[in-house]
Amino acid sequence: MSYLTLGLDLGANSVGWALLDEQGGKLLGAGVRVFPEGVDRDTKGGEVSKNEARRIARGMRRQTTRRARRKRQLRQALVEAGLFPADPAEQAKLDACDPYDLRRRALDEKLKPPEIGRALIHLNQHRGFLSNRRADKARKKENSEMLAEISELEKEIQAAGHRTLGEHFASLVAKEGEIPAHRVRGRHTRRAMYEQEFDLIWTSQQRFHPKLLTETLRYGQTGRQQYPCPSLEREGQTLLAKFGVEGCIFRQRPLYWPASVVGHCELESRLPRCRRADRRAQRFRMFNEVNNLRLLDTSTGEERPLSSDERQQLVDLLSAKDKLKFDVIRKKMGFLETVQFNLERGGRKDLKGLATDALLSKKEFFGKAWQTMPEEDKNRIVAALISEEEPRIRRTCGKLGISAELTEKLLDVELEQGYMSYSHVAIAKLLPHVEAGLRLTSRDGSPSALSAAGYVLPWDRKVNPTPLLPDPPELTNPLVRAALHEVRKVVNAVLRELVYRQGHQLAGIHVELAREVKGTAEERARQSSENHEREARRDDAADRIREHGAKPTRDAIDRYLLWEEQERKCVYSGKSISLTQVLGGEVDVDHILPYSRSLDNSLMNRVVCFRQENAGKGDRTPHEWLAVKEPHKYERVLQQADRLPYPKAKRFRQPGVQLDDFIQRQLNDTRYITTQVAQYVRCLGAEVLCPRGDHTAELRRQWGLNEILRDDGLNLKTRDDHRHHAVDAIVIALMNHSRLQQLSRIKRLDTRTDAERLAEPWRNFRAEAETLVNGIHVSHRVRRKVAGSLHEETLYGPTSEVGRFVYRKPLESLTLAMIEDIRDDKIRQLVQARLDQFKDKLDGKKIPLDVWKEPLRFPGSGVPIRKVRLMKNDQTIQPFRDGSGCVKPGSLHHLCIFEEESTSGKPVRYATFVSMLEASRRVRNNQPLIQRHDPQHPRAKFLMSLSANEMLLLQHNGKEELYRYETAASTTAQMHFRHHTAAGKSSEKLGAVSKKPSTFQGRKVTVDPIGRIRWAND
Repeated sequence: MSYLTLGLDLGANSVGWALLDEQGGKLLGAGVRVFPEGVDRDTKGGEVSKNEARRIARGMRRQTTRRARRKRQLRQALVEAGLFPADPAEQAKLDACDPYDLRRRALDEKLKPPEIGRALIHLNQHRGFLSNRRADKARKKENSEMLAEISELEKEIQAAGHRTLGEHFASLVAKEGEIPAHRVRGRHTRRAMYEQEFDLIWTSQQRFHPKLLTETLRYGQTGRQQYPCPSLEREGQTLLAKFGVEGCIFRQRPLYWPASVVGHCELESRLPRCRRADRRAQRFRMFNEVNNLRLLDTSTGEERPLSSDERQQLVDLLSAKDKLKFDVIRKKMGFLETVQFNLERGGRKDLKGLATDALLSKKEFFGKAWQTMPEEDKNRIVAALISEEEPRIRRTCGKLGISAELTEKLLDVELEQGYMSYSHVAIAKLLPHVEAGLRLTSRDGSPSALSAAGYVLPWDRKVNPTPLLPDPPELTNPLVRAALHEVRKVVNAVLRELVYRQGHQLAGIHVELAREVKGTAEERARQSSENHEREARRDDAADRIREHGAKPTRDAIDRYLLWEEQERKCVYSGKSISLTQVLGGEVDVDHILPYSRSLDNSLMNRVVCFRQENAGKGDRTPHEWLAVKEPHKYERVLQQADRLPYPKAKRFRQPGVQLDDFIQRQLNDTRYITTQVAQYVRCLGAEVLCPRGDHTAELRRQWGLNEILRDDGLNLKTRDDHRHHAVDAIVIALMNHSRLQQLSRIKRLDTRTDAERLAEPWRNFRAEAETLVNGIHVSHRVRRKVAGSLHEETLYGPTSEVGRFVYRKPLESLTLAMIEDIRDDKIRQLVQARLDQFKDKLDGKKIPLDVWKEPLRFPGSGVPIRKVRLMKNDQTIQPFRDGSGCVKPGSLHHLCIFEEESTSGKPVRYATFVSMLEASRRVRNNQPLIQRHDPQHPRAKFLMSLSANEMLLLQHNGKEELYRYETAASTTAQMHFRHHTAAGKSSEKLGAVSKKPSTFQGRKVTVDPIGRIRWAND
């Protein structure tokens, strides 16, 4: 039995793995699993929720469905109440009446009961905008513009002396042959306008029909309600009986988040997480950050925590503010400008205080009275505001004696959104300990808030050993959540096939996470932004280097950026450095902490300096070099270093380097996400290490592994081949304390040349790794799920011509190329005439919006033209639902390849293409998703089906190689494949091959998560 080590290189859309027996000197297996990211990407590469577009579309569909259902239910209720005829013919006559005229007459004249019903149906069709606090915050700009339009309309009504919206619109409706002065349809209105009009109409008509229009008919058995309000059980009653006519029209439930959407506390797993706006949560966060704060004190040259007095002073400052910038903290607390804080790393500008208290202490709300209010009352008010339920807020304010004016202001207050990691209960237990100054966690055995509160530290939690990985935990990081499901498939397959079945035992797991999957969504967004800024700075540096007549190599760009960061001065001598000296060899790149002792080759550990200064420093830290022998120079160097970023400035003051401590940190990445992944795989009973990844590239270079996947002699990593993840996994599996010690020894002996290389782990390791990597079959996750967009959003109408359809488009969305496609000749001439008036402004493909500022109208009637009908030729557009409309199918779900004999007796291959729309129809009708018989060619033989990422052994250029199916064009029957190892975007066409069914030669296979090929039973 051998004790094996598994290395995992975990990225956003890949898992590289390698299994080795270091004692026996064997590589037992390696592979790569590729899968879709846990998020979608926008055009700039930013993260977008996979479900966001689908959720928005589903919400619109639901809104349309609810509106139609409400109209249908109201008609039924009015028929039941005797306010509308049951006969469809009579209903059609009433529907043809002018509803605005009925609404105007209903204020003063007696209407017949069916006419009253018709007026109420029209009110129901346009209920107006109902302000919702939660939705308003998400659409602040949109709503501000909408509310401005509503206010303008209210002023119009008041100026015209009209009592209701219906009366005002009745005056605007154009008579036959007239051009309307204002639009009536499409104007934004407020719900209260309709509620007021309903009340006036009902009260007026009640005088004429007192026995019909009763209070019970109006409000139902529930009585008068203020909407939105929670849904009430009807218990077999009709809507009319339960809610009355008014409820049928205006009834609306409040928006809410289901309890299942809110995550669970990390410490009290059964409890939901606490809202960030909660006062106790903000107090916990504030103390936790103050306890973690460290400053670089220039007077002592050491990084230290705040003293007790300084800590109390900062707490007092933060308690009165929503946040404080670090510059303000320095000024208020009397620190010099050269003092830097550890939390300023990564571009952070401020510390958060008690935002909720700071907001409610403003003059427009409670002012100074908030400070003297009992804590219990403060918490009740904040809890009501967090709930965002208007009745609860009004009820709480009423009980506490808060004025009506202030209550109205509180209804619109905007508190901090989001949730903490812990529940109310956990925060209540932790708060006294962080207030006492304890840090939340501790790895050195010192007291921590978690342990003091009775909780077990994450890395000390006991796990129940299991032979295989269970379902992964529900992490909030969508990238890691998706990746862990693939890790489970890969690791369990490795354990079953390569470990347990061979009689071995897994002794160690080394996991390294790619940079792009770490941190919270906010931290990943900031990292992405910093990456873009860094790329822009490097591009600019490359341009400056070219202008100087030099080649912009990676080393030259690094030198240039360091030179700019140091204000173009030598950090040790203080003398100016010219660009010619930087690029001409007179200047060295120095490691502040010697590389041979720290193994730190990051830019944060590098500076540019004159060669003689570097020679004098040697293999020492600045402190070891100057602090004793030349203290005045050392002080000058520190003053120069204080202008550099905090992590770099800190290195200049570090007295020495403890290599063992550094290596220990490199082998234990303690960031939150890495810790969660480590906790997940620890249940296998193996020792888990989480290397940081800083040295993977160096070890890979030392052992010549870069040249496995490229032969250009540059010894650089290639990212065009998925198998580079397996190469990294091999290195990760071999990363340990002794190997980093060996690397340090080599660098200490000769830091300038590669005269000695790190010894291979065992004899013939490099050749064995090359053979193993070159034999990898990359596993791609197949996408067979019927999910996503079924069709494009545009609806088309059929015409008498086959393959020719018509659709509507707003004038503002037209391009110049669409003008010829306008179906109606007269409208096309009107549009062309308008464009002729703006010839000078027409350039390119777009039409300026100014062209349509003045409405385009039909001659004679004056009716404005807002949309036009366009013609489109397309063979893929299909009838939808009952055939009343047509849509263009969205993505392709799969294709089927058939073979039949031609008239000449030769076999002919062809493909049938199944869209996502057709696939959903089959699932809905309980039909087989893959249909192995072609009704149009009953004698044809089914060969195979192909969905995205299914694999084939494909004949190409005389060789049989493994390819994955990407997509196909149904109009040309062209199928597109990519080599299984080819990485990069589809648009880059790396390893791309196109085939038609008639020229296609290959056999479908399956590749399991660890890369084993089997024939597909298709």
